[in-house]
Amino acid sequence: MSSTIGFIGLGIIGLPMAERLLERGIPLVVWNRTPEKAEDLVRRGARRAASAAELAAQADVVVTMVTDGPALEKIALGASGIAASLTAGKVHCDMSTIDPGTSRRLAAHYAARGAHFVHAPVLGSKRAAATGTLLIFAGGSKEALEKCAPAFAALGKKTWEWDRAETATGVKLACNLLLAGMMELFAESLVLAGKSGVPVETMLEILAASALATQMYQTKGEAIAARNFTPNFYLRNMLKDLNLVLDSGKDLGLDLPGTRAVRGAFAAAADADLAEEDYCAVIQWLERQAARAPAR
Repeated sequence: MSSTIGFIGLGIIGLPMAERLLERGIPLVVWNRTPEKAEDLVRRGARRAASAAELAAQADVVVTMVTDGPALEKIALGASGIAASLTAGKVHCDMSTIDPGTSRRLAAHYAARGAHFVHAPVLGSKRAAATGTLLIFAGGSKEALEKCAPAFAALGKKTWEWDRAETATGVKLACNLLLAGMMELFAESLVLAGKSGVPVETMLEILAASALATQMYQTKGEAIAARNFTPNFYLRNMLKDLNLVLDSGKDLGLDLPGTRAVRGAFAAAADADLAEEDYCAVIQWLERQAARAPAR
């Protein structure tokens, strides 16, 4: 019989991940702070838990996909949390983007109880989650990673593994830093071209024909051209991740001047009421600055 997976966090990426597990025939129990988000999964065969603790009692592996470290620790260690029922040998596998300190604390907490913590953040869109083509960065003990393997096989096209949870955390932050930097400079490039009289569509043609071609530039460029900023990844979450990168860099003794500049642009965009838009909406803030600047 397949191990039962418990899933907590049915947001933009979490919901298609849970649906994918269910479609692959993996026994699934779900809990969400907003119960309505679990309705369709329950209709399709998932079991509903009344709390995170009840879910952990029913599952062999608990997967979480939440906003940040504080939210994760509350769900894990708070009243009626995961840790209350995660008995020896079971695994809590968090797939969110969090900070290394939270990874270390949860790993130590579960280890003291004979249970396991794995941090396995993912890289990819909600479409990748739905089609099982996420990239997974997994850190934890060999025993715990083996227990997570069926879920990883269903959700991802490739998994990289390390023996410490916080190593996977660092890899994910490094990837999101690059994603944020690419997006911010891409947006600046489009604004500069636009001020010079070149439309977004022409810039996309040029990039696609050059060594600068990337799937992200095409996908986000097409969304920008269509003025479609429906969130696939909230701008506020990208800002959160940039803050985590800077905090992590400080802990490691690193100076990250480029990160500070990119973070400044995303912070300004969030302050300009763009926090709930897709992270490519940083271009809207740049466009507003450009509109105020008189041409020489």
